[in-house]
This record gives sequence, structure tokens and C-alpha cells, in this order.
Amino acid sequence: LASLGIYPLDHNIPAYDATYYRAELSEAPHLDPSGTCYVQEYAIVPVSLDEAKATKLSEINTVTDATIAVLTATYLDREIATFDKQESEARAYVADPLSSTPFLSALAVARGIPLSDLVRRVIAKADAFAVASGSIIGQRQALEDRLDACTTVEEVQGITVNISMPGGGEA
Repeated sequence: LASLGIYPLDHNIPAYDATYYRAELSEAPHLDPSGTCYVQEYAIVPVSLDEAKATKLSEINTVTDATIAVLTATYLDREIATFDKQESEARAYVADPLSSTPFLSALAVARGIPLSDLVRRVIAKADAFAVASGSIIGQRQALEDRLDACTTVEEVQGITVNISMPGGGEA
């Protein structure tokens, strides 16, 4: 293809940390000195403060989501979708044992346990989840507050994203 003036293009991109820098075209492609390929040169430039903040916020959200996912890792997605229903029926039952509990009643029968026992378990798990997820989300919001206060890319870089499980463990 060289006889036709067609040469491969070598993207000469130096190594860089894509979190805080980006590669920009620095000039038009040019034929390398050996005449065997075109070379595209890039300049590595720092990202803007807004870009750095967006990247850090994405990291914060990803870590938070993964940490919360640990709390529900043993449940099926469709079962998780019933948690609000289970909790509302359980709390209604505690307020009035004659209230309608079609979902919990079916669960209790299928499990072979008294409805009152199931209600107690559902409320205990709902309360524990509220405390754990509240702690995790609170940590995310604290990191976001720190991020919002940053005025330089270096300050953004200084934020270490570490979300811990309540009780000190990490996800």
C-alpha cells in the first residue's frame, strides 16, 4: 500500500493517568522519518476542575453502590423488590393485628411459621438495613460535600474514596 501513498497510522499516545489528564491531538498526522507510517502526536493535558469532580463523583457513587450491594447480595432481585411491601405490611400489623397482610400471610404459611414471628423478623431486618444503608449513604454524602468544596484538581485528587460498613468493616 505504500506505493499508493497509504501508510498505517501510529497513535503515539504516552502513558498517563486518565483520571486527571486527557490526551489531545497536538498536530496533524505526519509521516515518520523512516517513511513507513504516519504518526499522530498527542499532548497530555490536565482535566478541568469540573471534569475531575465528575470523575471523582462517579468513583464515589460506584463504591457506594458496591458497598450497599453487599447488604443485599444474598437476595434475588425480585425478592428485594418486595422489601417495601413486606415492611409496610409488617408495620401495619404491629399497629393493628387485624390489618390486611396478604403478602406476609402467604410468606408465613409457605415458611410454616406464625405471622407474628415473620412480622418481627421483617421489622428487625428492615431496621438493620435502614441503619446500615443510612450509614453508607451518609458517608457518600460526606464525600460529596468534600468534593463540592474543592477548588482545585489537586484537592479533588486528595479525596480517597473509602466507604466502610457499619461496625468498621469494608465492603
